[in-house]
Amino acid sequence: MSVHAAKMEPMNSVTAAFEKFRGNLGITGLQASLVAARQDRVRAAVARGLTVRQSFLTGSYRRGTLIGPMQEADVDIVVELDGGYRRRGPRAVLDLVKDTLREQYQTSQISRNGQAVTIRFSDFTVDVVPAFGVWWDSGVLDICNSGDGSWIRTSPQKHIEISSKVNKRADGLVVPAVKMLKAWNRTAGRPLRSFHLEVLAWKVLDPGWRAYWFGAGLGLGSDPENLARFFAEAPGRVRRKLPDPARDEGDLGAYLTGRAREDAVSRLSTAASRCQRAGRLAADGDMAGALAVYRKVFGDAFPG
Repeated sequence: MSVHAAKMEPMNSVTAAFEKFRGNLGITGLQASLVAARQDRVRAAVARGLTVRQSFLTGSYRRGTLIGPMQEADVDIVVELDGGYRRRGPRAVLDLVKDTLREQYQTSQISRNGQAVTIRFSDFTVDVVPAFGVWWDSGVLDICNSGDGSWIRTSPQKHIEISSKVNKRADGLVVPAVKMLKAWNRTAGRPLRSFHLEVLAWKVLDPGWRAYWFGAGLGLGSDPENLARFFAEAPGRVRRKLPDPARDEGDLGAYLTGRAREDAVSRLSTAASRCQRAGRLAADGDMAGALAVYRKVFGDAFPG
């Protein structure tokens, strides 16, 4: 075997491990069918008790970044209510939706959770997000913020569009990267909220306008290279304001108060160091060592 071939073999094995990792994070066709059926029933349950203008699936499921196991997954539904309910205020609207759902799901655990009403089933969780349309701005919604009793203006449908466009410019590499990053986030104790993490990945990995001139995926490499790049850049970005990409305002990291922001930075930096170490081990031919380090970063879903 040539020296060149000997050096390439470990990297090919790392690539294979990440390909298996991708597969381990997916949900099955049966699980997808169950999600489809249940979200229909939940939306119908809200509509039976309240006047609903429209409802739709959103969140990681619609953006293709939901990861297993399903017992730890959240499926998000936005329910745009008639404007007459708005005068009650954000917290009261959430309680109204909670009480409506409790009439239909009497044996399930239902709670008010931030901007949503959460229904915990035995196999996965559904978050119902009540919202109100903004008549002068099509596609924009005000959602409830139970924390300070305010309204958060955003556009979940636009988030889906942005995710699709970024992934296309990145030659399909961003969605799997986000799923792997969510596995890291879960393993690291969830220092970042899921959508915050996803938008950070868009910012780091999106080739932008250059993809239209020089080809999709410009500047991106293999999965381990892209993830190492994310972990190297993310600590600095977490320290800065990150606006909602649908409206270019607000701060998706505003929830990181007190020591939480520096804790998130520390965990990202640890992941960056470990990915660098795993890359060096693989380049030196220590495949078992490299995979063991990657498993520390990404958890049990990563093949050992």
